[in-house]
Amino acid sequence: MQRNRKSYRIHAGWLIASMLLSASLVVLFVFAAQQNQRQICRGIIVEHMRTGSHPEFISASDVLKTIRNFHPEGKPLHQIDLHAMELVLQQIPWMQHVVMFFDTHGKLHVRYAQRIPLLLVYTTDRKSFYLDKEGHQIPVSDQYRPDVPIVTGWFSLNHQHDSVLTQRLTQIGILLMDNRFWNAQVQQIAIQPDGRLLMIPTVGPVIQLGKAERFNLQCRVLQAFYEQVLLKGYMQVYDTVDVSVPSQIMAIRKSMPADTQLRQLQFAHQDTNGGQPRVAMMPITNQQSVFLHHTQKPLIP
Repeated sequence: MQRNRKSYRIHAGWLIASMLLSASLVVLFVFAAQQNQRQICRGIIVEHMRTGSHPEFISASDVLKTIRNFHPEGKPLHQIDLHAMELVLQQIPWMQHVVMFFDTHGKLHVRYAQRIPLLLVYTTDRKSFYLDKEGHQIPVSDQYRPDVPIVTGWFSLNHQHDSVLTQRLTQIGILLMDNRFWNAQVQQIAIQPDGRLLMIPTVGPVIQLGKAERFNLQCRVLQAFYEQVLLKGYMQVYDTVDVSVPSQIMAIRKSMPADTQLRQLQFAHQDTNGGQPRVAMMPITNQQSVFLHHTQKPLIP
């Protein structure tokens, strides 16, 4: 009997404590709500979440100027529409995303990130825009000019461009930006009328990519060709290098001396290395081109 009374008292105590805790929380929430209604915006802090060394296309002062058009400073926090301000900032073409919040001191924090341009595209009707990582078209800025490869031959802006080609160009731009070797090497990408791509380097032969459906593999093959051939004294030998078929290279050469065949065959022999892929060079009798391939496995470094 005594045990039941004791158990009843314990349960009653817990129930009362729970009720008191719940009442306290309600009071705190009401107090916080009242404080929030009384709290005013005491300043604006704008932070640019930069990635890498890309120039600022959206300055913090421009963002601050846009926010101050809403006159948030001095207003009660519950009267400030953060969503409306975010929508206006998101309409800036260079804006990727923006986050806004108040801290406990009433300061409005604005953190934003801009779009990163990958390629500068020129259309056939002499317009231009940047292409970013997500395939978005960004207007050209008169104030800043990022150092990115150029794309020529894009259809008119009024034309519904091939989404597959857009995706491939975006993938090409991402690889060029992330790869130090190709970032320094590639100057221009030309779109042919049939949709095939030419890659024009700063030095060396023009590269035919075809549809660039396996651009990552094509770049690995090309890098092996650069290291095993072009960078060993053959940079000015070829006009065009065709990697339309991944793991194979067709190199069309310039007019050369009579001993070209001998030098090519000697070079192929010297580059035989059991630990690395090699370039086997077989001159064609018409003296116009040479077919390059790896006889044992695909030419991949």
